[in-house]
Amino acid sequence: MTIRSPRYALLVLGLAVACGGDPKKPATPDAKSPEAKPVAEAAKPAEPAKTADAAPAGDKIKLVDGPGDDRFALRITPPADAAVGREGVVTVAAVPQGPWHINLDFPTKLALSAPEGVTLPKAELAKADAAKLDEKSAEFAVKFTPTSAGDKAFTGEFKFAVCQDEACSPVTQKVDFKVAVK
Repeated sequence: MTIRSPRYALLVLGLAVACGGDPKKPATPDAKSPEAKPVAEAAKPAEPAKTADAAPAGDKIKLVDGPGDDRFALRITPPADAAVGREGVVTVAAVPQGPWHINLDFPTKLALSAPEGVTLPKAELAKADAAKLDEKSAEFAVKFTPTSAGDKAFTGEFKFAVCQDEACSPVTQKVDFKVAVK
């Protein structure tokens, strides 16, 4: 034999021992042995920490229906003392929340239907009719004159848009409120 033979013999012996494996371990997780764990107990990868920064850039707009919307608050302020034959004013305002602001370029409008026993000098109010229109609120002062006493239920639709730095969201909000007339 040559000098290479002992090296070759060690290599073959090393491979045989390394590849022989441990006869106690099963080849698959299905095999029953004290060391085998059910698949349900297998290690699961850790879930990433949930932070505000984890949201993708496209998920910045959260759409929620109704006055509970986190983009804006709807504020309706009826008069404290509405009386038959005397003009009253109801304030209807959209106030943006958090990073949102009113879009001043949007064709903001408020359309109301007067109940029986109430007259409205103007049922549809546009941007030019707004009592206040800036990035912090869109506010309309709705004038009305009751011709009979009782609870008067107004209905309508308020259209405006709120924006963030990267996107705008048009809103069509149903408006329902009552005014007690004496």
